[in-house]
Amino acid sequence: MYNEIILTKLSYCLEHIEAIEEYTKGISDAEIFVTKQNGLIYDGSLMRLQALGELLKSISTKHPKIIEDLNYKEIYDVIKFRDYASHHYERLAHDIVFSIIQINLPELKTCVLRLINM
Repeated sequence: MYNEIILTKLSYCLEHIEAIEEYTKGISDAEIFVTKQNGLIYDGSLMRLQALGELLKSISTKHPKIIEDLNYKEIYDVIKFRDYASHHYERLAHDIVFSIIQINLPELKTCVLRLINM
């Protein structure tokens, strides 16, 4: 249904989500999330969240219909989070970042997969 460029961008979104899932597999606590491997899990996850937000921001600007089709009610929160994390890194609460990963990413992944498989 979507052209190759859109499908590629959606595939990159999925790649970022799955990388975060892999990084955080087996981590059940925000404190462990931020300290494991000297903070590299946290930093890597945060970088992937920023890249994901940037991709979605690009899609929303150039192809707003895709964002509508995505049907993910917190999509603009993901985009805003990217901006906030990029400009206010020192203010981020790691428990909120962990919560986003645990609660919001699975639903976003489902929405992205649905569009890729249309």
